[in-house]
Amino acid sequence: MLHLGLNKLLRTCQTLLQIVMVLAACWAPCAAQGTASNAVVSERVRAHFSAAQDAQQRGDYAAAEREYRAVLTELPNFAEVHMNLGLLYQLQDRTPEAMAEFRSALKFKPTLAGANFFLGVDYCKNGEGAKAIPYLKAASRQEPSRPDIWSWLATAQQISGDNQAEVRTLKHALSLQPRDADMLYLLGHAYEKLGKQEVSRLEKAAPASSWSEQLLAEGYSSSTEWSFAVIRFQNALVLSPNRPGLHVRLGEVFLHAGRLDQAAQEFEKELRISPNNLRAIVRRGEVKLIQGDTDAALEDWTRALSIDKPRVERILGIHETGFGEDAIEQLPESLRHQIEAAAPQIRARSDAAANLALAFLAIQNGSSLPDDTEPAQSIKAAPLAQTCAERDVLKALNADQYSSVSACLIRVLTPNSSRDLRIQIAQALFELGEYEDALKTLSGLSNQQSPPAFYWRARCFEKLATQAYFRLYQADPNSYRVHQLMGDLEAAKGNDGKAIEEYRAAVSAKPSVPNLHYSLGHLLWKDLKTDDARKEFNAELELNPRHAGALHDLGNTYLLEHQPEKALAYLNRALAIEPGEPDIHRDLGTAYADLHDYAKAEAEFKAAIPGDQDGSVHYKLARIYQSEGKRDDAAREFEISTSLNRESHSKLEKQTERLNQIEGASSPHP
Repeated sequence: MLHLGLNKLLRTCQTLLQIVMVLAACWAPCAAQGTASNAVVSERVRAHFSAAQDAQQRGDYAAAEREYRAVLTELPNFAEVHMNLGLLYQLQDRTPEAMAEFRSALKFKPTLAGANFFLGVDYCKNGEGAKAIPYLKAASRQEPSRPDIWSWLATAQQISGDNQAEVRTLKHALSLQPRDADMLYLLGHAYEKLGKQEVSRLEKAAPASSWSEQLLAEGYSSSTEWSFAVIRFQNALVLSPNRPGLHVRLGEVFLHAGRLDQAAQEFEKELRISPNNLRAIVRRGEVKLIQGDTDAALEDWTRALSIDKPRVERILGIHETGFGEDAIEQLPESLRHQIEAAAPQIRARSDAAANLALAFLAIQNGSSLPDDTEPAQSIKAAPLAQTCAERDVLKALNADQYSSVSACLIRVLTPNSSRDLRIQIAQALFELGEYEDALKTLSGLSNQQSPPAFYWRARCFEKLATQAYFRLYQADPNSYRVHQLMGDLEAAKGNDGKAIEEYRAAVSAKPSVPNLHYSLGHLLWKDLKTDDARKEFNAELELNPRHAGALHDLGNTYLLEHQPEKALAYLNRALAIEPGEPDIHRDLGTAYADLHDYAKAEAEFKAAIPGDQDGSVHYKLARIYQSEGKRDDAAREFEISTSLNRESHSKLEKQTERLNQIEGASSPHP
């Protein structure tokens, strides 16, 4: 969650206090226009106000509070003084009293930007995003150029679960401060959440579809667990053996794992299904280059360049930097040495394919591109189909010539365009790197629930997240947000040690940022470093008392030490925030079972059953029934538990067998 940090908050407070001081300075001439008695009141108010300011400058908050109260005794409707008193309470961490004063200020002056802003901030800190939103929107209307207001509005939308609104707000905030590391990190995080939502919706709508298997495969393909990606792609091919794009993606996994023969087989299979598949042609040429068949490789690349030069360069990572698919994806070191052997033969030629090959060799070796290597024509420049007739666009799409009609892809669509055309255009825009336009194309679908729509939306959000993170790295590569991002990436890969190092660096640089302490504590708890983990969870809860993850994990540390009473206090707070989370119900059941409160344990285990994948919850419930003397119920639950456990072990054994087959089928190319 984005927040200003204490120093920034204090600076904002001081700015608002200065505004009120200006109002006080203007008080005397305004009062002079009134009656004599009003002049006396004005003089007293001005004296109290001045005394409050002096006391606050000295750090004597008690005296400042008395003087502000004296002003309000004379003028109870003075909104700015209510706000100023609220800021005074804010500085002393007296949040409930501060919020009460901000509300009083807004009662008398609803458009007061400072009171709206700080009241919204306080609701965010309490984890009440929905309550914060109207106040922060009101503040943004009064002060539209203040980036911190938009940042906190994004935080409120994040807390309330409205990630689409959060993205819109962050993009607006970044238009004011394009290099803000906090907002860039959160923008990437928001896109990630939107992508995960699409994945979840796809799994619910079509859990056994080739699209859901492909999404899982894509997730594994960018990690070191390439064999899991192979399994998922193979599953997808069993479900949809003739769907274009699956074989080439599987081939790319084999290629980057160094399994050249298997990669080549997949590229050939793709080209039998889709003869013009540009990616398959380019990758087949890459395999041939590595294997030493230089002439055949350049023949493939000559053909590819005639189809769509800008996309060929994107596929090979030429002129691209950053993370993910748009980045330079280096081959294993052994394969890079092999392609170096082809360099003399390539330099003897002077055609476009040879120039492409030299550029590819350069980036694979981490060298700068040859001087005569220029980026291909801009993707949106000079479209071939100037009239944007649908037949011309379809012809180009079917020939995989996406760049030639890039300017027409959105224009050709009408409200009556078919689902298939929209999906095809969305895919083309995705391949061109136009992820926002691809999402717009998909938003026009009459059926938003189709599996390919879920798939392409998820991929677009993933790429937009990657772009935001790359902008973050460009803006400030040494920022604590980059350390946090690196920690996230290492944690996702299972590299807990490296992730902990990155999170520690981020916490050291910016200890006041929410979620950092939790991310670090979660990994420490995973490693059973209980005391260190608790320190981080408590630090997180100081920043956000409603952090469900910190509450849940903290409760579990006490469960581990057989202190169920302490565990319950945290687990019940976590459940109040996430009432439908099966894991929390499971752990509550365990705590109640330890306390021999079998009725409550039974209720919690029943609520946890939807999340039981291996029969462990059913087993715990059976033990409770045993303790309650419910033999038949216990027998039924033991039977279910045994069945689920057997099924889980069977799946694991089959998966292990498949992994061994995949990893042992062939060794990396010598």
